[in-house]
Amino acid sequence: MKDLLTGFTDKKGSFAVLALMSFLSLLILLLAAADSAGKAAVGSVVESFGRLWGTSILAEYDIFLKEKYGIMAFEGDEATVDEKIGRYADYSLKEKKYADYSRPVCNLKKYSLSDPSNLKKEIKKIIESGTSPKKEREYDNGKKEGNKVKERRITSQWIIRGLPSYGKTEKSYIMSLVNKIKNGISLETITGDIFIEKYIFTFFKDYMDDRNLTDTYFNYEVEYIISGKCDEKISREKTETKIKTVRNMLNMYYLYTCDEKRNVAMAVASSITPGPAAVLTQAVLLEMWAYAEAENDIRILYDKKTVPLLKKDDNWALSLDNVLDDRLSDITAEGKKDYVSPEIFKGEDYEGYLKILLYGIDEDTKLLRIMDLIQINLKFLYSESFLIKEYNIGLKYDIRVNERNHEFEESYWK
Repeated sequence: MKDLLTGFTDKKGSFAVLALMSFLSLLILLLAAADSAGKAAVGSVVESFGRLWGTSILAEYDIFLKEKYGIMAFEGDEATVDEKIGRYADYSLKEKKYADYSRPVCNLKKYSLSDPSNLKKEIKKIIESGTSPKKEREYDNGKKEGNKVKERRITSQWIIRGLPSYGKTEKSYIMSLVNKIKNGISLETITGDIFIEKYIFTFFKDYMDDRNLTDTYFNYEVEYIISGKCDEKISREKTETKIKTVRNMLNMYYLYTCDEKRNVAMAVASSITPGPAAVLTQAVLLEMWAYAEAENDIRILYDKKTVPLLKKDDNWALSLDNVLDDRLSDITAEGKKDYVSPEIFKGEDYEGYLKILLYGIDEDTKLLRIMDLIQINLKFLYSESFLIKEYNIGLKYDIRVNERNHEFEESYWK
């Protein structure tokens, strides 16, 4: 009987231990499940709110930059953005006891507005959406004199050295451009980036057309993109020289293919230097003739008329007599045209020739000089401390929560 009771007691004790173990196991499972559910809930919160943090940064875009140039970008370096996202993370996660998180870390290099490829993407988006400069708001800086602004220049080296294009060298392209024109390229068949070209002639002024845009530091902005000169008088003159150089070469091409004019030049050359030297004199006369015609061409363009890339007889204006007499027969008193008119006006206007020159410039150079103008104008109109390199069109960031890394990438392109 004693043995039976002892066995029963032993069994009862074993049952109690088993029950206790089962209870503890269940409790551990419940706690683990609760912990897991808490962490899963926190992970879900991070995924949901994490994108909102980035969107909040994007919402800080510069309104002036958007209104004047259509570009959406926010100002900030990585340390500043890290701090902002950290505050957003604290607000979202601090009260959640299951959340064990590190400070967010962002990377802005991929989205810097100073990267030409990023500006190109922005330009494409702007043109595709039909965005145009905001014109109804005038930014009066008190520096205009009536309706005219004197030709301006930048001499401050700290401003010049801070321009995005500073140190960028440009290869000579005029000869290559002329050869392409000789081979049949036209303004209609130019294959440059149409979005960049459209952006330039929508958001920037040139010598002949201010496009009713609001105040800017330079008035000859397209000429700046072509020349890269921070003195707009020099910028205009350099652009004029490039147009005349193109016209001179194309005029020479026409003269050497026109038997009549080539024979006229030879006849005059023979009367000046008879014999074998006449050929050399003919070449000199043809060069003088082509250059004089180029001078006449630029005056025609400044009168808002047109000059064809490749001329024909009825587009040619000057006779050799005009050149040798050192006069243009149609030059008259001030206020009247100072060029000889061809029989037919045809071809490209001043803007067309600017487009031809822009086609010859390296794409990155164009984009960097566009950045220059934006930076110059926003320094002039908005904030002296404005720098393109401090602006971004998106951001990438990550935060580690409960041993899991969460990565996010937000931009204005989405």
